[in-house]
Amino acid sequence: MVAALLAVSVSCSKENTDGKGGNYGDLAIFWGADEYAVEAGQSVAMSFTVVGTEGAAVKCTAEVSDADYTCKIKVNPDYTGVVTVTAPDIVLKKKNLKVTLSVTDKAHGRAEEQEVLLVSNKSEDLSVSLAADIKSMAAKAGSSFDVPFVIGGLSSAVLKTRTVTLSSGWDASTTWPTADKPTGIIRVTAPATLGNSLNIKMDIADDYTRTAQMDVTIGIVPIETTAGAANSFIVAPGSTLTINAVKGNSTEQLDFDNAGLVWQGNKGMVKSVSGNGTEKVVVVSLAAGKEGNAVVCARKGDVIVWSWHVWVTDYDPDEDPFVWTNGDNVSFTFMDRNLGAMSNAQKDWKSFGLFYQWGRKDPFVSSTGLESSVEAKMYDIDGNEVETKVQDRPATEGDGNNLALSIAHPDVFLSCTNSNLPRDWFASRSAGQNNDLWGGDSGLKTIYDPCPEGWTVPVAGDPWKFRFQYEKEGKLNDSKPYNPEKPWYIDDESLGFRYRTEGGKEYWFPFPGKREIADGFVSGVGGGAQIHTRSTSQTYCVVESFAWGNPSSEFQLNRPYGNSVRCIKE
Repeated sequence: MVAALLAVSVSCSKENTDGKGGNYGDLAIFWGADEYAVEAGQSVAMSFTVVGTEGAAVKCTAEVSDADYTCKIKVNPDYTGVVTVTAPDIVLKKKNLKVTLSVTDKAHGRAEEQEVLLVSNKSEDLSVSLAADIKSMAAKAGSSFDVPFVIGGLSSAVLKTRTVTLSSGWDASTTWPTADKPTGIIRVTAPATLGNSLNIKMDIADDYTRTAQMDVTIGIVPIETTAGAANSFIVAPGSTLTINAVKGNSTEQLDFDNAGLVWQGNKGMVKSVSGNGTEKVVVVSLAAGKEGNAVVCARKGDVIVWSWHVWVTDYDPDEDPFVWTNGDNVSFTFMDRNLGAMSNAQKDWKSFGLFYQWGRKDPFVSSTGLESSVEAKMYDIDGNEVETKVQDRPATEGDGNNLALSIAHPDVFLSCTNSNLPRDWFASRSAGQNNDLWGGDSGLKTIYDPCPEGWTVPVAGDPWKFRFQYEKEGKLNDSKPYNPEKPWYIDDESLGFRYRTEGGKEYWFPFPGKREIADGFVSGVGGGAQIHTRSTSQTYCVVESFAWGNPSSEFQLNRPYGNSVRCIKE
């Protein structure tokens, strides 16, 4: 507790003179606080003031009661100053020390000293643990993978004992942490018969006789087939998905050592997420009878280096796509539902699908009702409920951007509260914007495209002109009805449009609303939809807008809004 000046008793009781008739008062010392504390390996600065010097030359010295601690003093001309005490790197137990400040004036026979309490806190305990929350790893017979670990509390201590023991049949070589590389690696080699789990024990001891142990069991998931390259995968409930761990639809392999679940929309749907950085795969095991969406990731230690959307459903997008042909005999093939939707039924909230910020590969959940703004629930691998995180996008300078931030945090909605243009999660300067994140400039499917293999985000314009096939009584914005005999139609409940083909097949375009730019909240559910295209215009993205009064509207929109995606065949 910091006090005002700490009063001390006066040690001299007789009058002091200089031999020439001058009188000197008593010396007194005031510490800046009544006690101090210092952490292991760190320093504490303790201020003091000496009074009663009256122009005399006074000598100040300081000492600490433990020789393992260094003590330095700095005195200013006005006899204020600082005593700095530095603790050793390793302190095995909490100590109460005394710091003594002494002042002497030999010429006039005066002296005084004052002690203050210094509490030296105990060092961090020696510890060893995995560098990430690793539940399982993927393996195949004879293959290797890396398990990252960290040692805590070591500081300047030296490890004298370090042993690693694995389950029978498994082999390991260990790279121990250094100052330059604080994360250690256990390179594990699998036996011919994998089994379901691997136990790893590590025992360490340092030259201060401190010990620590790690004893962990991680699940082992076999590597079988490998999926193609994309940011989104459609997989049936109860199956196993093996992801080729590359960036999007590229061949650029990722540097990672473990994998995990970011979120799942159905509790218990994802049984395990296992990585193998050597084989460059992520294996996702799914429970039978459970549908939903999930985001899984590859990690280096506990840092996400890439993530993928897993769309768990029996839906086959090639089975009954929405195909329409324009007047020039050019055909466009859309999925029959929004990306991430669990249904294509009319007036069913499960047809809403997921929301995406323009240019990002990772989804955010929509709501749980036809006119409800309550967002769908999400869970971690242990079944605990998690929520969407919202962070105001950091300001950037020049051509800088927030791409790395978005990749490392796929569960964070990057909002934009600043109304200055451009309003973009990616960059706050137009020089930093990227119009080709989804292929708006190149016309190609990019590594950030959120659609499954063989599908992509459509361009604006031509693919969407089926929306002009409507007829409406009165003006667009009034309440007059649409003609149900026309292909593009909406009824008076305003929950979505349907498109009816010449053969009578109907396709549904629901109104899931959007996620707001400033706070990430879901709004406008049941009142409209904005479907992303890959196209851009100036600092904006171009969206297809759906509502009662704009059956074929297309307009520019700030890029951080969360909107639906309807994938089109490449």
